[in-house]
Amino acid sequence: MPINAHKAMVIAKKEFADHLTSPVFLSFAVTFTITILAWSYVKGMEVDYTSNVLGMPDLMRGFKGMAMVVGRFAPVIGIVMGFDSIVKEIRSSSMNVLLTHPVFRDNIIAGKIIGSSMCILLTLIISINIAAGVMLIVSGMPVTIQYLTRIEIFVMLTFFYSLFFLAISVLISTIVNKSNISLLYNIAIWLVFTILFAQLIFSSTYVLTNDVQAANSQTLSLLNFVPGHHYVLVSAGMQDVVRESFDDFPKIAGVFDTGYTLFEWLSEFWTNLIVLIVSPIIVLILSFIVFLRRDITL
Repeated sequence: MPINAHKAMVIAKKEFADHLTSPVFLSFAVTFTITILAWSYVKGMEVDYTSNVLGMPDLMRGFKGMAMVVGRFAPVIGIVMGFDSIVKEIRSSSMNVLLTHPVFRDNIIAGKIIGSSMCILLTLIISINIAAGVMLIVSGMPVTIQYLTRIEIFVMLTFFYSLFFLAISVLISTIVNKSNISLLYNIAIWLVFTILFAQLIFSSTYVLTNDVQAANSQTLSLLNFVPGHHYVLVSAGMQDVVRESFDDFPKIAGVFDTGYTLFEWLSEFWTNLIVLIVSPIIVLILSFIVFLRRDITL
């Protein structure tokens, strides 16, 4: 049965409105915005130092720092949006009530994903643009079309990165039977793949080989399976969201490297962009399949 766009959008609008009135979402959105706003203000104040001492052009270091901070915490937006999106409906029996109306399962999950995605995008547009604007104003740098374009590209990169964790959280919410279990699994995935992955691989490889170069090489190789690696690579020219100690840097330091055109940036990172965009789509398709086959009776 093909998805009914009208019915899916009705559900999406309700999901969007529910998130905007959720105390959990609002508290996290405010905390997230304040965190990157404070970071951006500090980096804006340091622009003279970064330009004259470190030799980094314009606000390059400030934007790189923003990318790493956002990279650590943006996945939590996706988790907050999706960890109980399905299991809560099933546990409360509202899913059964909803299915008594002329609406099919594919419309339900499509609407929920669209509504949550819209909420994530709105949060990122507001928080990142405010933070970047404050950084530019505090530093005294002119607000140019080039900066604005790169900031909006960064917003979209962050959106696809967050969308991957939304897809994971919806998938887990479809499989498990309790919201708290779903949240626990999602937090564990976030901690491992965003905060701990590189350090765990590096430490274990170093213990086995006692070779720093081999440990670095193995870690960089396995990071290709982590969405955060591709995100910070295209955003800031870094290999990992947390670790900055890798010696392997691309020639273009991400989307904010104004020494290169956006076409050159795209040519350098097109494979990473494909991974960043395709990864959430694959997991979302898997979520659809699992939900359509899920026994939702209690």
